[in-house]
Amino acid sequence: MWEELRALRRDFDEMFTIIKQMDKRLKRLERIVKKMTVDVEEEARSFVKYRLKEKGLETRIDKLRLRETEISIYGANKDICVIGEASIRADKKTIEDLLKKYELLKTKYPEYLRKKVLLILYVLLPTPELTEEAKKQNIWMFKSTKEYVPLEEILKTILKDR
Repeated sequence: MWEELRALRRDFDEMFTIIKQMDKRLKRLERIVKKMTVDVEEEARSFVKYRLKEKGLETRIDKLRLRETEISIYGANKDICVIGEASIRADKKTIEDLLKKYELLKTKYPEYLRKKVLLILYVLLPTPELTEEAKKQNIWMFKSTKEYVPLEEILKTILKDR
């Protein structure tokens, strides 16, 4: 009986060692993912600001923190408001989340909006369904090297009215 208990204890100690190693690896992965997310958001804000400036729409682009949510791409000048999200990978739910944030601004924080609103998704790996939905919803979707939904098409529409 004592030998069986010792064997169980050795097994338990081995499992505990493996769990501690897994925990270290998981924490390392969490730090990497967090850094990548922050990097993608910073890259997105930089590209949005640059591309809008090319079109003569200068505005400061930053993150907007509200009590209920955080918007990773936000900027406004006297004419236009920019609301967007940055993501490594995204699907149609990402658009739903962006539209909910836009609705929240309309209902609870209208002072952050302007008459013309540009919705943006900066996505490194979009699904084909996301691209189609972004086109339908008139959302500028791009990454640093490619536009999935061209800014020019969106600006033609929103400069008329959103």
